Amino acid sequence: MTHAPDGGSLIPTGSGVIDAEHGAILDLLSAMTAGGPVGKAELAALRHEVAEHFATETAEMAVLAVERRERHELAHRNYLASIDALLAIAERGDPVTGDDANRLMLWFIVHSNTADTELVEAARRAGDEPPMISMDDWLDSLDEADRDVLRS
Repeated sequence: MTHAPDGGSLIPTGSGVIDAEHGAILDLLSAMTAGGPVGKAELAALRHEVAEHFATETAEMAVLAVERRERHELAHRNYLASIDALLAIAERGDPVTGDDANRLMLWFIVHSNTADTELVEAARRAGDEPPMISMDDWLDSLDEADRDVLRS
């Protein structure tokens, strides 16, 4: 489990790519919430990482039901809009607060631990092949009369 300095943590989703991207985003957010600078450069770096990550997830979302996919994509758009709003504040020269960074961190942890974990699980289930049974096992499961009919 990846831990944020403030005690927040990310549950591994089971996707190496998504978990690595989550870790990179969490590192940026952790620096911001640990009293590091929260300015244009930090927010621009965060926005870039988040946008790349959301693009990765979009490719995986084909397995979700349309309604669920739309809700997930809307959540992504709203999060990017939140980052964009903070970027606009920073570009005006106004301060972006630690509370702003904490809200970004909280949303990211909750979303990652719920929606993203569900997404990876749905993608994994969609990729599962149906269980296969050998012909011998199938024949053995039949009663004797059925086996005799099939073998004749």
